[in-house]
Order: sequence, then structure tokens, then C-alpha cells
Amino acid sequence: MKKRIYKLFLTLIVSLSLSSGPIVQNEIRKMLEALSRTSYEQIKEFDEEENEDLPYL
Repeated sequence: MKKRIYKLFLTLIVSLSLSSGPIVQNEIRKMLEALSRTSYEQIKEFDEEENEDLPYL
């Protein structure tokens, strides 16, 4: 469900940016970069936690 909401959100943001001026497009780009950076950091933390739980061979 979260994935569908995220895709809908991205679609709305991109469609808004296409119909707006360059200043708004720049702000939307900054917001999307911040969101993607946050997502990447969360995934990285999850991977690190998962690797800590694995037994060493």
C-alpha cells in the first residue's frame, strides 16, 4: 500500500512540476532529492542491521 501511495505522490509532484515555472520546478527537485536521500539512508541502515543479525561464517 505504501508503494502505491508513494508512486501516486511522485506522479502528482512530477505533473505539478511540468505545469509550473522554473522556480517551483527547482524547489520540487530539491524536495525529491531530499526524499530520495532519506529513503537511501533508511535502506542502508536496514541493510546494516540485517547484516549484524547474520552469523559470521
